[in-house]
Amino acid sequence: MSISDIKSRQPVLDAIAEFDRLGSRRFLEKYRFSHSLSYWLIHNGRKYDSKAIIGVAHGYAQPGLGPLKASDFNGGKPVKRKLEQLGFKIEVVDATESASNLTSNQLMPGEIYTRNDLSRLFNITDATLNTGVFHPKGTSSVWLFITEQKTADRTPYRDQLQGSLLYWQGQKAGRTDELIIDHQMRGLELLVFFRKKIYEHPGAGFRYLGPFVYLSHTGNKPANFELQRQHASVVPPTAADEEVFDPTNVDDAREWILRSIRQRRGQKPFRDTLRAAYAERCAITGCAILHVLEAAHIYPYRGPDTNKVSNGLLLRADVHTLFDCRLLAIDSATMTVLVVPHLRDSEYGELHGRRLRLPERPAQQPSIEALDEQRKASGL
Repeated sequence: MSISDIKSRQPVLDAIAEFDRLGSRRFLEKYRFSHSLSYWLIHNGRKYDSKAIIGVAHGYAQPGLGPLKASDFNGGKPVKRKLEQLGFKIEVVDATESASNLTSNQLMPGEIYTRNDLSRLFNITDATLNTGVFHPKGTSSVWLFITEQKTADRTPYRDQLQGSLLYWQGQKAGRTDELIIDHQMRGLELLVFFRKKIYEHPGAGFRYLGPFVYLSHTGNKPANFELQRQHASVVPPTAADEEVFDPTNVDDAREWILRSIRQRRGQKPFRDTLRAAYAERCAITGCAILHVLEAAHIYPYRGPDTNKVSNGLLLRADVHTLFDCRLLAIDSATMTVLVVPHLRDSEYGELHGRRLRLPERPAQQPSIEALDEQRKASGL
């Protein structure tokens, strides 16, 4: 199997249509390709990852053989030649030059920066630095300035940072939405400057959190975005707290553990409602041990309005973690469990295809829209 099996434009157009339908992140995750660094397919004014497109096009051209894997062929110039032979335009970006224009190279995560600091550091005179979204001229960076608690004259929407996830509302006019959504495709890094309130830091400064990546969005003008800290999609299984154990603080440690368990189980009214709706059993495993059952949000927690039974599942603690890490999802059409492929040979593989246990009352059953959003974010 090779890219020479593709004889016409149509399979490439079919792959492009699937890319548009799924979005770049789900498309690349589905076929296990990485973003292009230098070679981009240009079609109808949009950029597409050239190697991923040609690999998937092979499946459309040769249904019996299926798509090519990233390891099956070389990208770059061979893909460029093939796509140009088929009449497509390829744009080559100097990845080295792009990397040299990343402003993150001069910023320190965790440090406080005022807009005046940034103006001096990068010789910026553009007044639009004072807006919430700023693209420094001549760089491959986009800066987001986010204030969690808005002043009284601003929109009541509250942006929230929860661990590695950031829930942020874009600009009302929506002019910068495409810049956020397609930042990876355009070779741009998305850098977040965050503060809880306007004068949290001297000089109305922001704490620089580092690069984030676009995950999803809903609505428009303004759109509500879900962003994730780069390289923080899942806590590595080897990661652990390296703090040295202090035997003099055993009582404090015990209280910290109990508090963590309470927080993980969820707010009591929300958990109690889910316990009743799911007859005190895990919605996936059927486990009835209350000590390990937790209230899981389908659409991530964003205040009391998301503490609705239709936005929750009662899950065993380990399954809750897999759900939050987007390692499993629910097919809303069949109400069955989907487990990511690389876990299907583990003990969790037996959950794949299992039917979800549903509350008897239809009004308490999980929201189809929320399940579909979580599944989309999981790439399943």
